[in-house]
Amino acid sequence: MIFRSLSFLIILAVSASYICSAQQLDDKVLMTVAGREVQAGEFIRMYLKSKNPDSINEIDSYLDLFINFKLKVTDAVENGYDTTKAFKNELNGYREQLARNYIFDDKDMKEKVLREAYERSLWEVNAWHILVECPATAMPIDSLAAYKKANEIRDRLVNGNADFAETAKECSDDRSAVANGGNLGYFSVFRMIKPFEDAVYSLMPGEISLPVRSQYGYHIIRLADKRPSRGKVKVAHIMKSVYPDTDSIKEAEAETEINRLYALLEKGNSFRELASKYSDHRESAQKGGELDWFGTGEMPNEFSETAFALEDSGDFSKPIHTSFGYHIIMLLEKKSPGSFDDIRSLLESRINPNYITEKSKRSAVNRLKADYNFRINTAYLEWFRNNTDTSLLKGKVRYNYENIPRGNLYTFANQYCTNEDFAIYVEKTYSGSYGETLAQMINNMLDHYSANHILQFENSNLEEKYSDFRYLINEFHDGILLFDISSEKVWNRSQEDTAGLKNFYNKHKKKFGTEFAAIRGDVISAYQDWLMEEWIRKLKKKYAVKVNATILNEVSKKLAYE
Repeated sequence: MIFRSLSFLIILAVSASYICSAQQLDDKVLMTVAGREVQAGEFIRMYLKSKNPDSINEIDSYLDLFINFKLKVTDAVENGYDTTKAFKNELNGYREQLARNYIFDDKDMKEKVLREAYERSLWEVNAWHILVECPATAMPIDSLAAYKKANEIRDRLVNGNADFAETAKECSDDRSAVANGGNLGYFSVFRMIKPFEDAVYSLMPGEISLPVRSQYGYHIIRLADKRPSRGKVKVAHIMKSVYPDTDSIKEAEAETEINRLYALLEKGNSFRELASKYSDHRESAQKGGELDWFGTGEMPNEFSETAFALEDSGDFSKPIHTSFGYHIIMLLEKKSPGSFDDIRSLLESRINPNYITEKSKRSAVNRLKADYNFRINTAYLEWFRNNTDTSLLKGKVRYNYENIPRGNLYTFANQYCTNEDFAIYVEKTYSGSYGETLAQMINNMLDHYSANHILQFENSNLEEKYSDFRYLINEFHDGILLFDISSEKVWNRSQEDTAGLKNFYNKHKKKFGTEFAAIRGDVISAYQDWLMEEWIRKLKKKYAVKVNATILNEVSKKLAYE
């Protein structure tokens, strides 16, 4: 039996407390090492991870290895290895990475976002928009003014049947609206900022959105049309430049020249040669006018629409005019939208990781609030809405703490936030706009505060909530300690202790004999083994190990079926 072969004291302790039927086997104490409990679940987990599928590891022999491992870790703890800053930083780093997998659904959320982007990529939308400028850091009073203005403009469009283009020219803070009436042409996914894109793809043709907030201000969006994606197109072009400040004479000269080149093409002249010689777009001219693949919305609308209208390779357009000048476009190749797998890598490269992180965080918070029965006291929330003003946010005044209601603004699980705690948070943390009204700002600040609170609570309870997490963190904990103390006690010593190496060699000369007298070298590994054995012998004498025979028997039965 293994227990008779051990060279240090093992006390078999059988106690009814170990066999509580209400407790799962994993949580039962299998052994203690120097008084520190080791659960059966930890032993089972490590045994299964080390088990060779081609052979059967005897439980008894593995128990020897496991105990030796725990003895080394115990020695590290006894010598304060777990109190160093380096150890704590390394363990906390591992824990932080691992905790994300248990709190957030990053992988699932990424897949959802990719699928959503792909579905949108199959459609092209034509939208009009009016912008009411309002920086992201605007005070609530300024945000409110901009929000009201945006709503008034929308009311004119929806109720007064005002013309969108004329209203955009009159009211939009987007300077391009003077020329295009707010029309953005056709575009697809990733061509607009995310809040704008989300709003556009949620509309039906002809529908006008409510004011949409972005870092630029409030957008009023009208969806004009939605059509299936036409994929990508590859073209060559000849361009004669016309800049915005070009005078009418030079513009007329450019138009005359593009018409001359078009006439030469109709007579059969080489498009590539004419582009190389006469095109003002020198980058493409060096390649015979060839441009990279592009889709709808990636080129000026007039250019894109003309390119996609060409049907066969080699077809070329009549001269067209864009904001860059005059162009003749020749179709080289077309390709339809790819499958999800075809363009997955492209979608991944275009999606902002911060967006996935934020979506995953919001999803986790909503799930946890439901799990923990999160409740807000609406009466207290209303008090904050009615007693917070711009002067307070600017730091000119503070809340009158005598008037703040005594109680909890919200509760969940065994946690709470007092009204006073939230008042302090509002006073100290406001640094920009959280909404278009003061009431909305309070709502959003509460959302930020409670989200961080519930995530911190969940993080602090992961070891208790998930046994797998607890065991993994324990593995990291013990593994770091084992590496650190083994480095000092064995590996570094075997390289630095030249006297010890010489003494070891003299005691074991016969083991190192060779018929090749010219061979010289240092034998380190054998000395490492000897140091390790010596260390283990000392640990067995120093630290008492108590194994619960009954729990070990239960563990053996469980592992027999794994």
